[in-house]
Amino acid sequence: MIQNKIRKKQLDYTWPGFVDALSSLLMVIIFVLMIFVLSQFFLSKKMSGQDEALLELKNNLIDLSQLLSLERDTTTELTAQLSILETKIDTIKENLTKEKQITKQYEEELRGKKNIIALNESEIINLKKLLEDKIKNTSKLETNISDLKNEADKKDKEIKDKEKIINSSKEEISQLISASLKLKNKLSQLQTLLSAYKAKDKKENIKTLNLGRDVNSALARRVEELEKFKSDFFGRVRELIKGRKEIRVVGDRFVFQSEVLFSLGSDELGTEGKLEMQKLAATLMEIEKSLPTDIDWILQIEGHTDSLPVRKGQTYKDNWELSTKRALSVLRFLIKQGIKPSRLSASGYGSFQPIDKKNTKSARVKNRRIEMKITQNTKIK
Repeated sequence: MIQNKIRKKQLDYTWPGFVDALSSLLMVIIFVLMIFVLSQFFLSKKMSGQDEALLELKNNLIDLSQLLSLERDTTTELTAQLSILETKIDTIKENLTKEKQITKQYEEELRGKKNIIALNESEIINLKKLLEDKIKNTSKLETNISDLKNEADKKDKEIKDKEKIINSSKEEISQLISASLKLKNKLSQLQTLLSAYKAKDKKENIKTLNLGRDVNSALARRVEELEKFKSDFFGRVRELIKGRKEIRVVGDRFVFQSEVLFSLGSDELGTEGKLEMQKLAATLMEIEKSLPTDIDWILQIEGHTDSLPVRKGQTYKDNWELSTKRALSVLRFLIKQGIKPSRLSASGYGSFQPIDKKNTKSARVKNRRIEMKITQNTKIK
């Protein structure tokens, strides 16, 4: 019993100390665990920072490797280009050496030619002196020749102008001569007939006289009818051109200013000119219907220009040709409108029949014209 009590007392004394030891041990363990946890936390944090740095280093390494590959590619390209340039430089050097050799050859040839030129210079100087003397003599001759040419040109121009006038006069004279010859032939025929009639008795002579009167009266009637035709025609034309200064009736003819019908320097009828000629043709054909068919009339178309010469580049040689072509243009247009060709004639007078002889702009405008005149046909049937 006593031992059990002693044991109990001993147990009672040892238990608190054991508990204290355990509690202190637990505290130490907890403290160690806390230190371990904290150290693990800090270590993990430090390791994560190192991972990020390592990842960044890896990325930088990848970029550097790409840059290095690009640099290698660039280096290979540059190397290839450099090799090409080196080959080109070699060929240029070879060409340059060849050119130098050729240049040396040319220089040697040039030296030889310079020596030849130096030898010939004295001869050239002597020839120059002789040439200068000849040039002086030639210049004198040229001045004389130019003076003679100017005189010849003036004479030639005068001759040409006179020839033109003579040619136009010749045409008119030839027409008049042919007409007069035909009239003479007709007159001789009439005279023979008249002499034959005179050989008959007085009764036949009286009949002949009566026939002559009848013929004269018939001719007078035809002339009257033609004059009536002309007056009707001119009256109609006056109505058409009423109030127009550029189209006038002067005596037995009417005058169209060239500006109404043609452009300056042209022989082609313009739009306004065609309209005027259409009106004229319609009036002429309408009046012709009331005229007896046995009256032989003709419309004369005459072209006139001013005194200014034809400009360079024109297709006409001179104003003669221009005036004639303008008259022919009017004639051909009237034929297209239905006028019979046998009722028309065309002629050109150039600048040699002016209305106003003054050398002014207004005078030149008046002289550029187309004149038309109705007359009896002079042909002998």
